[in-house]
Order: sequence, then C-alpha cells, then structure tokens
Amino acid sequence: MLPQKRPLTPGRVAREAFGGLTAREREVAALIAQGKINREIAEMLVVSERTIESHVSSIMFKLGVHSRRQIRAWAVEKGLLSFQ
Repeated sequence: MLPQKRPLTPGRVAREAFGGLTAREREVAALIAQGKINREIAEMLVVSERTIESHVSSIMFKLGVHSRRQIRAWAVEKGLLSFQ
C-alpha cells in the first residue's frame, strides 16, 4: 500500500507557479516592477529597508537573475504587473 499524496495547498501551488517565491516575495517583485525603490517598498509594507533587501536577494537567487530589470521582466511575464 503506497502512502497517499497530500493535496497541494493554495500557497504551495502559487509558489510552484511563481518560481518558488513566497507571497511576500511576489508582492515585492510586483512593486519592483512598478519602479519602486527599496525605501519606498519598505514604507509601503511597513518593514525595514533591510528586510526588503533580503527579499530582493532571495528573489534574485530563486529566479536566477542578477538585476531589478530582470525581476521586472519576470513579474510582467507572470502577470504580477498590469498595465492600464
């Protein structure tokens, strides 16, 4: 008898669909795509600028990118940024 696979949680499904990024990292990526700098993002999310730096570093590592421009391109491709 094989063990049953547990169903994926909505959070896990989202992480798999978005390169392993957490909900907060996706939020930060979307704000980067809008052209926000770390200080602005920190103020908007009511966290320290250092926390945002950590999120940006984690995003870059998980996506295998090296610039904010690449994060922006990824966010647009994934539909995290809508143009109006």
